[in-house]
Amino acid sequence: MQDLNFEKIVGRIMPLDGNPLEYRSCSDQYLGTLSEIIGRTSFPLRVAASERSAQPCIVMVLESPHVDEFIGTPGPAKGFTGDMIRNHLPDALRGLNHDGFGLILINAIQHQCSLGADTSLHRDVIFRAVWAAGGRENFCTRLLSVVRTDDILINCCTKGNDFETNDPLRSLVEASIRDTLPSTASVRRMHPASWRNASFRGVEWRYQPLDGKNMSDIAQTIDQTPSNIPTNEGNVYWLKDKVVEAKFLDESARAEAEQSSAFLSAPDTLVMVKEKQMVRGSSCTILVMGDGSQRHMKTLTFDPDGAITQKAKTLVGTRVRTSCWDPKGNPGRWSSQGYFRNIYTSE
Repeated sequence: MQDLNFEKIVGRIMPLDGNPLEYRSCSDQYLGTLSEIIGRTSFPLRVAASERSAQPCIVMVLESPHVDEFIGTPGPAKGFTGDMIRNHLPDALRGLNHDGFGLILINAIQHQCSLGADTSLHRDVIFRAVWAAGGRENFCTRLLSVVRTDDILINCCTKGNDFETNDPLRSLVEASIRDTLPSTASVRRMHPASWRNASFRGVEWRYQPLDGKNMSDIAQTIDQTPSNIPTNEGNVYWLKDKVVEAKFLDESARAEAEQSSAFLSAPDTLVMVKEKQMVRGSSCTILVMGDGSQRHMKTLTFDPDGAITQKAKTLVGTRVRTSCWDPKGNPGRWSSQGYFRNIYTSE
């Protein structure tokens, strides 16, 4: 299982300035049988998920532990979320046969992505950064070790606060569940904290596949030289073994392609997209990458309609490549300064 350096990942996003950081992780736990849990004031048991009993289990996935989960020995759903689960889980599972089942709780990210503050401040961006820096692989490995054939897997992750501009957190998790356990049908329910409202308890949220165009065929053929490859974003030309993209199939674009050389960057994870950032006196879109580097694009000139910026937002948390044009005979003129012109998935 991939080891996550939580402190390093957080440090890439924001200065710690000596502020305390919760370094502990919240392990996946088996909490007993539903007959022992429902209606009680506390969970009767907290042991490692690997110590589960032989009966099938409800395996509930949450997004990340917050504050109460780190009181004493870390454990999932220690506070209000746990109260909602013990009081209302049967309503959330109505229509599903769960007689004799046990309960296992898993956090997609086991670290405190909220940093102990209001979840609207840091949780989403830290979750995405950890997810991109090995968190997804860590979750998938744990999922494989926990889920058995007769279990009911229920995705109760929150959609997050930035879902209008990024893929919802729960959709990132759902996509990974489907990739890891393609033969296991997950049940999708609202986060237990919302179950205080009776109308939310049995609601199944709608999953939409993650956005983003896959450009792996282009990214993987850098050492080949096809004449041109049409794409949904425009056109990619190959000149002297380098990728060159032209925005339009017209004479001016072809002329520009003949005068410029461009190449796709090495694959890296896109952690964050910052809009309307001033760089050298111009308003730019900035991409924050998994290795801590940043790339920027002058939007007035190269993205006046915001299409590339919007596409970048859909790719947060995935491995991407960026392209940049340099004048022929002057390699690195712009790419070495951190500019980019377009972005593609590398998976």
